[in-house]
Amino acid sequence: MARATATDSTVSTRPENELMLRVQAGDLEAFAQLVERFQDMVHGLALSILRRPEDAEEVAQDTFVKVFRARAQFDSSRSLEPWLLRIAGNACRDRLRRRRSTDLPIARGDDGDLVFDLPDPKGPQGPERHAMGSSIRSEIEHLSDKVRQPLELKYLRGLTNQQIAAALGMSVSSVKVQIARGKDILASRLMRVRER
Repeated sequence: MARATATDSTVSTRPENELMLRVQAGDLEAFAQLVERFQDMVHGLALSILRRPEDAEEVAQDTFVKVFRARAQFDSSRSLEPWLLRIAGNACRDRLRRRRSTDLPIARGDDGDLVFDLPDPKGPQGPERHAMGSSIRSEIEHLSDKVRQPLELKYLRGLTNQQIAAALGMSVSSVKVQIARGKDILASRLMRVRER
């Protein structure tokens, strides 16, 4: 009789890994459950990086197709989430490369401004709060992708620093630096907006 190793007990305490082990065995119901569990996270990541809902939807679908195709490569001694986020992040970068190669412009609204629709988690607010929200959205748009993406993923999508690092292919310390830099830049820009 084989003894359970520390790795075996680690895997058994991670329900998503058990789900992935069932997927590796060809269980399509387990795959449907996996998609249901992670689709919002993957779609949110893609939307923050790609900025276009239609691209985010396609990348989310592509991500899960890639996960299914690469299911045999999943190492069950590791957590599923970083592996999945890395696949999603790579799919986003592939989409961005294709977009750049065809010279498609970033999505713009009727007024020519970059489209950036932040959800308002508290519903309608007063005019002052609405104006501040518009200022924040505008200033976020002007950040470089290197600073903007970690900031959005952290505060708009609720990802942890480790999840962001896995998705963007960065170290956790780089994520922390970019988030701090983004907050500093936004704070100084918003102070100037308020002083006007």
